[in-house]
Amino acid sequence: MKPSTQRALFLVPWIVSFALFSTYPILFSLGVSFAEYNPFKGGFTGFVGLDNYRTIFADGLFWRSCLNTILFVVGTVPPTAVLSLLLALLIERTGRLKGILRTGYFIPSVVSLAVISLVFKYVYSKQGLLNLVAGLFGGSGKAWLLDPNLALPSIMAMDVWASIGYYAIFYLAALQTVPRELYDAARVDGAGRIAIFREVTLPWIRPVVIFVVVVNTIRAFQVFVEVVIMTRGGPMGSTMTLVYYMYEKAFHRVDIGAASAVAFVVFVLIMFFALIQTRLLREVRASVG
Repeated sequence: MKPSTQRALFLVPWIVSFALFSTYPILFSLGVSFAEYNPFKGGFTGFVGLDNYRTIFADGLFWRSCLNTILFVVGTVPPTAVLSLLLALLIERTGRLKGILRTGYFIPSVVSLAVISLVFKYVYSKQGLLNLVAGLFGGSGKAWLLDPNLALPSIMAMDVWASIGYYAIFYLAALQTVPRELYDAARVDGAGRIAIFREVTLPWIRPVVIFVVVVNTIRAFQVFVEVVIMTRGGPMGSTMTLVYYMYEKAFHRVDIGAASAVAFVVFVLIMFFALIQTRLLREVRASVG
């Protein structure tokens, strides 16, 4: 048996699992989005064409979910990218404490998001830690998760806090690959810290910046656990996101066809924003380079 054939055989288990657990569910969901499907009535009950898409596009709650999801992405991705980079730069300069700080800031990333959401649900409660601290400084307590104007920003703040340690690890790895000779040459030329960061560090780690922004965007568009645990889309739909809207359609209203249509709308939005971000960041890289 040829070596190439042997290598191909090693790929068979992965190809089979990918086909069964990834490709088939995606194609099945795509078919369901154009049909009426009810698992309690024998599955497919008829082809409806674009009716499922027309149904969700005519639903005001769907558009509210789109807006909330985009606000969540815009409100979490840039702060997370910037704060995680600043955190990585800070840890990089700490010397002997680098390992301890790296472990400490990474801990929230290995804790279940469900657990973090439960903890913050208490922190944001009327008698929670946040209002307690605010009271010490003369502030008044707020119902953070019951106020339509504060609920989504509160979840966004929690998400940024929980994510910066994870992405800081990527930045730390990238910072350690920057050649010391470039820093030495910049210092010889009289460059200060800000100039060195702008002209040496940032161009070198730009691929990691692109990676962090795109991956975090994909994750942010799929926000669900925080919403289902902390607010269940309320109050007054202020935290209703696309994935939670899809969950409501599928498991509360048993409208699998409409839920599948929402899933592909989410897919298109993720691809659209990821491609735009990648192109913009590459153009910036080209202009800097």
